Amino acid sequence: MKIECPSCHLSGKVNEVELPAGGRELNCPRCKKSFHVKKPAPPAGAQDLMNICPACQYSTFTEEMFAVCPKCGLVGSIYREKIRKKQDVEQVRRDHEALTRSHRNPDLVNTFADESGPVKVSIPQPVRITGIICIAVGGMLLLYGVSGLMNYYGKDWQAILSEPFVEPESKTSLFFRLGFIPWLITLYSAYFIAAAGLLLAQKGGARRELIRGAWGGVAMGAIHEFAGFIDWLRISSSSPSFSYVFTGIMNSLFWGAIWCAPALALIWFLRSDRMLRDLPEEQ
Repeated sequence: MKIECPSCHLSGKVNEVELPAGGRELNCPRCKKSFHVKKPAPPAGAQDLMNICPACQYSTFTEEMFAVCPKCGLVGSIYREKIRKKQDVEQVRRDHEALTRSHRNPDLVNTFADESGPVKVSIPQPVRITGIICIAVGGMLLLYGVSGLMNYYGKDWQAILSEPFVEPESKTSLFFRLGFIPWLITLYSAYFIAAAGLLLAQKGGARRELIRGAWGGVAMGAIHEFAGFIDWLRISSSSPSFSYVFTGIMNSLFWGAIWCAPALALIWFLRSDRMLRDLPEEQ
């Protein structure tokens, strides 16, 4: 905008955008007198016009105003609306801090804090459904393992060991034959439930731990069916036929596939783009 010294009438130009709301004191370079320059009020309906772009600093170096920056395309109305919203949020924060420091009714302060506090992030539906299903499956495995432990420790081993067998069996071999698998399933299911709980809580690394748990389920299925196949051979005659062994192998492979299929499907889903997109961070 054009200005003029009231003493010597020297004229010049200043950028009114850089002037504060209350104006500014300037010194005349000719007569050295100081004078006050007021910031001109924007014309009616021109609140969104500007002569300097606040984003790229483009300027016409004249009094010409523009609503859209011809260089970067910044829209003045949108920019001012963002500034206004930011100022409103900042003002709400300042008002809340002032209210918290005051001696007003604490119930009023708590109510205000509850309404303006951060919104709790909800769990994405795929993450929630996956976590619930995994906890349910882990719970069933835990019951299965605990029931096996109760059956194992509820036996009278002295009476069993004293029974006449063709080949005597020690208590250690009986443990690996009857008690090892229930213990393994119980400990594994507890770990799997904990990993699913971390997923529901959206903790860092929960997806990775649940993938490990799913691979552990694959290994658990292989161990369980291998132990079943060994028992299948143990109860046979001293020289089982080929058809007997083949039937045991096919039966173990079938039930092993039934056991491992859900675990492999879980691994595939946890590594899919949908699960990675719904999680708050790489886990």
